[in-house]
Amino acid sequence: MTCHNVPVSRRDLHKQRTRKAITEAGMRLFQERGFEAVTVAEIAEAADVAPRTFHRYFPDRDELLFADEAEHRAMLREALAAHPFDEGRPLESLAAVLGALAERFDGELDAVRARQRLIAQTPALRARDLTKQADIEAEMADHLAAQLGVGVDADVRPRLWAKVGLACFFSAFGVWVELGGELPDHIGRALASVPSPRSP
Repeated sequence: MTCHNVPVSRRDLHKQRTRKAITEAGMRLFQERGFEAVTVAEIAEAADVAPRTFHRYFPDRDELLFADEAEHRAMLREALAAHPFDEGRPLESLAAVLGALAERFDGELDAVRARQRLIAQTPALRARDLTKQADIEAEMADHLAAQLGVGVDADVRPRLWAKVGLACFFSAFGVWVELGGELPDHIGRALASVPSPRSP
């Protein structure tokens, strides 16, 4: 995805197209035959690239399922920077950040459902998905700690609010995948279910 109208070089455009071709070929084969039945060589052939080209973009077959992770984390960092955490209004702050993150999934429900089905069917992918969620939570906690001016291991608040925010996001995400509707609406309902902190 190209953001902020930044010009893209011909080389970068070629890389984007190659990465997209590999991702789409892999997802198509996974859905047709199941994740475990597909090899890197078969994905490369379907994408019309060499296996070594596949490995320039993805370290292994599993990572193809998480092709958008770097983009999601970049968007989370942008959202955190654009909406600094207000300790007096923590849920409102989290709503702004999570709402910005939800925009990335607009129009992607069918693709996300296909991906989530593959992850749910494959224990190794489920484990990797949980690890990546934990990594995102840790990164969010680091950002909140910096905004609050505290050490992430010296104050409970950064990890607490990162955990609350992402618990709301992933809970809403699961409902959205299952039932459809609007992801921001599900996030709003999740956040509304969290009791507001009382002022000291």
